[in-house]
Amino acid sequence: MLASPRQRDGLASGLLLPLHQALRVHGIDADGLLRQARIEPGQLLDSRARISQASSLQFWRLAEQAYAPASDLAVATAQQFSLRALGVLGMAWLASTSLREAIRRLVRYYDLVSSVALLSTQQEGDLLWLQYRAAPAVLPVTHDAWVGVITALCRRSHPDVQAAWFQPAGIRLAHPGNAGTEALMNYLASPVQTGAEFTGVAFTAEQLDAPLPGGHPGLALNAEKILAATRAALQSGDTSSQVRAHLLDMLPSGDVSRAAVARRMHLTERTLQRRLEAEQFGFAELLQQTRLELAQNLLRDPEHDVQDVAFILGFAEISSFTRAFRRWTGQAPSSWRESQQAPMH
Repeated sequence: MLASPRQRDGLASGLLLPLHQALRVHGIDADGLLRQARIEPGQLLDSRARISQASSLQFWRLAEQAYAPASDLAVATAQQFSLRALGVLGMAWLASTSLREAIRRLVRYYDLVSSVALLSTQQEGDLLWLQYRAAPAVLPVTHDAWVGVITALCRRSHPDVQAAWFQPAGIRLAHPGNAGTEALMNYLASPVQTGAEFTGVAFTAEQLDAPLPGGHPGLALNAEKILAATRAALQSGDTSSQVRAHLLDMLPSGDVSRAAVARRMHLTERTLQRRLEAEQFGFAELLQQTRLELAQNLLRDPEHDVQDVAFILGFAEISSFTRAFRRWTGQAPSSWRESQQAPMH
């Protein structure tokens, strides 16, 4: 059994967007396939929506059938992948100072974006294996796409060098191989072992510990705090705590309406409002409290400039964030930060 009883079912919608885009580039009616899998195309544009495991797996089945006889669907999907698909977890990866840190965060919080597979690491001699253990219904092409995505993430972590900088030290696939294995091997520029116990990507210590040019320790730490708070709140039985968790995860997207949160919780707006009122909370109050607490925590860290904070809270412009913060506290963000850092007499 892959998912814990408390884990949310399915996938973050963004994880299917690369497959959808790969199909469209290939001239396939991707929206039609989504509807056959009981997924409305608009759901993929809502970066905070979740797609059920059954519908996600069906979309992959239909996609593979429609893409044939071409055999590079996994590679095409990996090439379309964006870190935005992972939400705050993607931000934590991008801000990590090394691949070792990035992988640790991905493993620790992957269950927040997917219940289809579990990630873990295993040391074998000089290599660290990032393992992907998926539900039995997951297709081999999905295993291949995951390997391609991990490779793409590692390559994009070094934007100032050639994409070929990262070549996996080893690849294992938990299936006997298929028509797409050769295309995957060419993309990875690494040998592939098929029929393995697990699907995985191997890293050397040098690859794991090389500094990443986009590393931002403060931003990575705060992203991890958001992820930890999200998990803790989701495990709580209180509706208000669960709403806070969803808001923390949704803030960077900018879409934090009551309707968006209700959809994510699989509730009607009326039901959500009734449950919050039973706990003596209003949605607008929770949203303001969550934004303010997160803003203040971020501003206390000198590594974050006001622009960083505005982005994390989902504001399109610094001026909008400044006006909101002044309304909440009576001070501009920079003034509030200075007051917190001033020595006490």
